[in-house]
Amino acid sequence: MDDNQIIELYFQRDEQAIAETQTKYGRLCGKIAGRILTRPEDAEEAVSSSYMKLWNAIPPKRPQSLCGYLCAIVRNTALNLYDTLRRRSCEELYGELADVIPDRVSEDDLSSRREITSCLNDFLRGCNQKNRDIFTGRYYFNLSIRDIAEGMGMTETAVKTRLSRTRAELKRFLTDKGVI
Repeated sequence: MDDNQIIELYFQRDEQAIAETQTKYGRLCGKIAGRILTRPEDAEEAVSSSYMKLWNAIPPKRPQSLCGYLCAIVRNTALNLYDTLRRRSCEELYGELADVIPDRVSEDDLSSRREITSCLNDFLRGCNQKNRDIFTGRYYFNLSIRDIAEGMGMTETAVKTRLSRTRAELKRFLTDKGVI
């Protein structure tokens, strides 16, 4: 079925339009979303949402290129989902560190921020390599517990335990240095 026939199905509000779109462009959409989102289930969610966005956009729109129009929708949907997941992940990370690193430092207080950064670097230099890699993987590279565990050949529980202990050691270190 060609693009004009598929678009006509959308104008007729025939649900077969989505099936035809998926048959013709499903792999392409999956590749686009998969390059933006690392988890296959997230890419699949973005593609499914994109089909519904296409359904809601046609009519009234009549794209000249169904492929181009759909690819733009998939790309934007995947980017929006990526931003949402990243923001949620960052909020989770900040929550984990909230008890350790003081949030009383204002944006204008550059000397306090430098002091905390310097202390954090000193602390990490004193950690064993494995704990340092786990800590920086989680809080610098924003990796999930699962990704760290798989990459280091550990269980998720072991990674969580090491992170918890490292955060406690960091809190003691910062307290001893008079930062908190």
